[in-house]
Amino acid sequence: MSETSEIPARGLDPDARAQLERELAALRDQRGSLGTDRDEQGLGDRADDAENLQRLDEAALLDDRIAEITRLLATGKPQGGVSRPGLPDGTMVTLRHGDGAVETLRLVADTDTVPPGKEDSTLTLDSPLGKALVGHRAGETVSYRTPGGVRRAEIVSLRTP
Repeated sequence: MSETSEIPARGLDPDARAQLERELAALRDQRGSLGTDRDEQGLGDRADDAENLQRLDEAALLDDRIAEITRLLATGKPQGGVSRPGLPDGTMVTLRHGDGAVETLRLVADTDTVPPGKEDSTLTLDSPLGKALVGHRAGETVSYRTPGGVRRAEIVSLRTP
């Protein structure tokens, strides 16, 4: 029996639970492929060290999301009492805006993780549009507030990491 199926179902509808279980399995696979145990890292030149530090950072983010999903599956409630799960950091979304323009954005939890030059292709998870995407899938249209008024965008695709 898998770890996730041993966690009691509390407060989650079956579709949300299944989505979280799929995400958890994918995250665990991704985490396992990083091989970031500090003891097996060894010492190298500065480029190797920078790459290892980046992998450790990625592993920490994955570990945090894995813990969050495991807790959510166990309790049925996200931390802070919000009643629905959010999108994970690194989710890629393609949107078609009202004017017909199509753009692909990477959702990020922290703007400090955005590489220089990629600011225009990222969207923060706590922005009005980032929040509006939660609970929606490809083919659906979301509405969100901007300083210029309410905008709409159709979700062309939504891919979690």
